[in-house]
Amino acid sequence: MRKMIFLQILLVFFACQKDNVMEGQDIQIPLEGKTSEEIPINHLHLFAIDRDNRIVRQETFTHEDIRKNSIHAILPLGRYRLALVANAFDNGINIPGAGNTLESILLCLPREGEANQEAHAIFTALQSVSITESKHTLPPIRLTRRTGTIEISLHSIPERVSNLKLELSFVPSVISFTGSNTNTFGTITKSIDHQGETTIRTFPAKKGETTLSVTYDEEGVSKRKIIPFSEAIDTSQIIHVDENFPELNEGGIRGNGKNLLQNGDFETWNTSEKRPDNWYFYKDGRDSIAQKVTGTKARSGQSVYLQGKTYLYQDVKIEAGKRYEIKMHVNAPSVSFPWKYYCYWRKTKSTALPAEHNKPIQAPNYKYRTDGWSDIFHGVFTAPEGAKLLRVEIRTYGKEIIPEEGIYIDDFSVELVE
Repeated sequence: MRKMIFLQILLVFFACQKDNVMEGQDIQIPLEGKTSEEIPINHLHLFAIDRDNRIVRQETFTHEDIRKNSIHAILPLGRYRLALVANAFDNGINIPGAGNTLESILLCLPREGEANQEAHAIFTALQSVSITESKHTLPPIRLTRRTGTIEISLHSIPERVSNLKLELSFVPSVISFTGSNTNTFGTITKSIDHQGETTIRTFPAKKGETTLSVTYDEEGVSKRKIIPFSEAIDTSQIIHVDENFPELNEGGIRGNGKNLLQNGDFETWNTSEKRPDNWYFYKDGRDSIAQKVTGTKARSGQSVYLQGKTYLYQDVKIEAGKRYEIKMHVNAPSVSFPWKYYCYWRKTKSTALPAEHNKPIQAPNYKYRTDGWSDIFHGVFTAPEGAKLLRVEIRTYGKEIIPEEGIYIDDFSVELVE
């Protein structure tokens, strides 16, 4: 009996040891800046990356977990790389699941409705580590700043001007962990105080890529002035911009108003009652449903109601290297009907560019209910090298036709930004 009890104790002991090895080692990780700068860390994401560049473990630390710029983490034993992202809150980072690659970690400009907010004060680090059962502390991991800063001062602002805001346009709205641009651009809007000053934090941009402007109301009319700006935005410096408001020229930075899509408002249905003119179903469209709707259900004039499994698309000619503003207005009343916007840059009608070029213009997950009509795209994108066509496509994924299950679409547009 004693031998039996002793054996059971040994089995429990070895089982516990095995669990500890599987869970990993409790490690203290000191954090420091690349230079002598102080880094206030309020939030931290940690990813363990194996030799195949895959994420094998991830943890999130809040302000309460970070003490004296140090954290404690349970890390698996072995050699791999640690990827750290500091101060990217949930709306500023795309957190991939285990098994995804390092490149799946995307840093994003936060969004509020259809507008971009300025970037958080994000820092990152990528460092090789070796974790053993006897190791309790890592050497300090150096974090690198990932955002640049522009300080703006406007002088001689007339008293009749109100609602003064700064807009920084064509800034990268999503970048990879390693810093590569995902070809996705946005506009940061920020109010200017009564002294004519404000600061914007954003991801780096090359010289001449971004546009700086101010929007304001004057005598009940909304206006815009362009601030001369052609500098590169880097993480290592603060850019100071000083301008006299009356000397700025009026201008615009949106699409040129010429819709490259034919029948983008879906007003014409001459060729077929099954689909609007100039639009096509993927393959033969046997299971596709596109109904014409009018009245209160339409956004303007005539709209389209998509049901079932429907891929509706149109190809437009574009030029590589030029910027295009894409808009898609969708009203999805159902909480259970899945759909996606799913566009492609293409070499020809039959050949799309590689997937990495198309990810920014494709919904990564199914979408469902919207709060009424919404411009779900609201973005400016640069056509990558080799692109000659842009396929504007929206997809629905209904398993069967149910009258109350579908989405309304209207006023799609692709406009050249000049």
